[in-house]
Amino acid sequence: MREAFETIAAVASARGRGAIGVIRISGPQTKEVLDKAFCSRKGLKAEKFGSFRLRFGNIRNASGDFIDSGLAFFAKGPDSYTGEDYAEIFCHGNPFLTEEILRSLQAAGAHAAKPGEFTRRAFLTGKMDLSQCEGVDELIRANSKAYAGAAWRLQDGSLRRKLEPIAETLNRVFAHMQGAIEFPEDVGEDNKKWLATLKECAEDLKGILKDSKTSAKVKDGLRAAIAGRPNAGKSSLFNSLLKEERALVTTVAGTTRDVLQGELEIGGVNVILFDTAGLRTAKGKIEALGVEKAKEIMDASDCVIWLTDGAKKLSLKEKEEIAYWSERKPLLAIRSKSDLKPEGVLPGCSAITGEGLEKIREFLEKLSYDLLRGHEDLILLKARHEELLSAALESLEKACAGLRRGAFLELAASDLETGLKNIWEVTGRVTPNEILDIIFGEFCVGK
Repeated sequence: MREAFETIAAVASARGRGAIGVIRISGPQTKEVLDKAFCSRKGLKAEKFGSFRLRFGNIRNASGDFIDSGLAFFAKGPDSYTGEDYAEIFCHGNPFLTEEILRSLQAAGAHAAKPGEFTRRAFLTGKMDLSQCEGVDELIRANSKAYAGAAWRLQDGSLRRKLEPIAETLNRVFAHMQGAIEFPEDVGEDNKKWLATLKECAEDLKGILKDSKTSAKVKDGLRAAIAGRPNAGKSSLFNSLLKEERALVTTVAGTTRDVLQGELEIGGVNVILFDTAGLRTAKGKIEALGVEKAKEIMDASDCVIWLTDGAKKLSLKEKEEIAYWSERKPLLAIRSKSDLKPEGVLPGCSAITGEGLEKIREFLEKLSYDLLRGHEDLILLKARHEELLSAALESLEKACAGLRRGAFLELAASDLETGLKNIWEVTGRVTPNEILDIIFGEFCVGK
């Protein structure tokens, strides 16, 4: 990253045309850069705008020509998103205009911001911890209510607030251990008390980590495989649930050779639907690959929606397959083509009339409810957090084991110090620069 004293600018609004375009500026020369590109209708300089007060005016391009009218505000650091002097310009949402304005800001002395550079500065100035910064990025990516809620709690600092008391407690124990090591005549050992404290902290870490699997599933989405015999109506059901024509539908059996997928939100959770090839003895190499892939998808899915051909009698082999998969994961067996009024013991559905689709949605909604039950205040845990906290827990358990067996106090203190570093690395209190580069490099430009 460039030195923090440089002023940066970037287009912060989404690519393409829209109602409003947004350009951000941050750094010590923000006022001067803004004044060269934006002229308040009242003739006010940025310094006189008033903090976070929107001002209407005209916007210049790099040649000094007025190209648009819009709004701007200025916020003096540290009371801003980045902790530095900061401004935003709002113009009409034309990519030509936003790029022209960005060039004007660069001509006035601003540098083009790198991905995540605004949020990185918020971290460097102490406006956010590292886990909060990651929450910002996840909130942008969220594609369901549960995902957005968990990401917001991460961005709001909930993970830090859970970890700080644990880390501070461990820090005190570590200080007492170091005192006992360096000044044994003045500071006595209290292994029993230390052990009890470390065990409590380890349990607290376990409590945070227990949400990791739920967190990953909320982020990645529930996977639901639509399976069954060829020509059972799987692609029609897939299209009906998504409310769009994604899969090719014909009366020819075996049309679906590859796996198609689509997403919808049910019960606040993102559900990934998979339309798979019909399961039968394949007629040709390509279909065989499709059948093999279908079984792989079913095996990796969280549930199976098994669709039987309502126009045909349910065979013994298909009953056995339904029983096989229902033993392995939640399965809903349902009969297709109910608009043809076929007989059958299974509940019916029709992609044409919509009959039975609500039953499928209820099945998926129950899975979503079961996933979120007991996790109403879920904090999104990223893989990095889980890895670091698991390592911290392992170090604490090693320290506890050392204290129990009366090993050298230095060894237990070393394990405790390692665990502490892992915890602090989650929030960025101790974080190598290369890790910061990776994290903020995944952000979009302008954030």
